[in-house]
Amino acid sequence: MAKQNQQGRRSLLLLLAVVLGLLLLIVFTGDGREKLTPVEDVLLALFAPVQTVFSSAGQSIQSFFEAIVSFHQLKTENERLQAEIDFIQNQLVKFLELQKENHRFRQLLEFKQSSGHALLAAEVIARDPSQWFGTITVNRGYLDGVQREMAVITDRGLVGMVCTVSPNSSQVILVTDPRLPVSAMVQRSRDPGIVGIVESYSKDPSFLNLTYLPPDTRIQPGDAVISSGLGGIFPKGLYIGTVKEVKEDQFGLVLSAVVEPGVNFNRLEEVLIVIGPAKD
Repeated sequence: MAKQNQQGRRSLLLLLAVVLGLLLLIVFTGDGREKLTPVEDVLLALFAPVQTVFSSAGQSIQSFFEAIVSFHQLKTENERLQAEIDFIQNQLVKFLELQKENHRFRQLLEFKQSSGHALLAAEVIARDPSQWFGTITVNRGYLDGVQREMAVITDRGLVGMVCTVSPNSSQVILVTDPRLPVSAMVQRSRDPGIVGIVESYSKDPSFLNLTYLPPDTRIQPGDAVISSGLGGIFPKGLYIGTVKEVKEDQFGLVLSAVVEPGVNFNRLEEVLIVIGPAKD
C-alpha cells in the first residue's frame, strides 16, 4: 500500500512537471506569434486554474513577507519611541525633585535670615530604620563648626540635638526620642515659672507629651508649645508643636498634654544647626 502511494506521488509530480514544461514552452515559443495553435489553446484553457492558484500563492507569500518586514519596522519604531518616553519621564521626575528641593531651600533661607540665630544648613544622609523617631545623621561635622549639644531645627520647629560629631558628619538625637527631654512652656499664657517637660509619647512615637505642668496652668488645645530656654541647650522660643489634648492625672496634681510636633519627622531632608547667636 505504501509503495502504491509513493508511486502515485511520483506520477502526480511527473504530471505537474510535464504541465509546467508545456506551459513554459507555450510562453517562450508563443512570443512574437499572433495566434496559438489549437492544442496550445486547449492546454491554456485546461491549466488556467492552476496558473491562478500558483499566482495567488505567490501573492500570498509576498504579502506574508511584506507583513513580517512591516512588523519588524513597527517594533523597532515602538522601541525607539518607548525609550524616548522613558527618558522624558526620567527628566520630568528630576525636574520635579529639583523644584521641590529649591522650594525647601528657599523656605530654609528665609527662615535663616529672620531666625535671630547663626544657622548652618545640613542634609539628612541617614537614619536608623530600627529607631525611625530616634536619630538621624547629617552631612556636617566639626570641620564645619558643629559641636555636641547644638540645637537642630527647621523652619517648622525643633528637631533635636547634636549628640555625636565626626569630621564631616554628625548624629542628631530627635526630640521624639525618649532620651531627650526638653524644657518647654505654653506660648500663649507664658505663665511665669510654669515650665513643663516635652518628651516622647509612648502611645504614638510621632507625637510628644508635655508633662509636669501645675494644675492651674492655663493651657488648652491649639496652644503653641515653645522651648523655655532653661538648661542652656535649646535657645528660648523655639517652636515645638501644638497642643492637641489636655489631660489631668488621677489625683489632680499635675496636667499633661499631647503635642503634635511642628516638624514632620517622616520627611526630614534638610535641617538647620544652631551654631550660635546671630551676628549683627
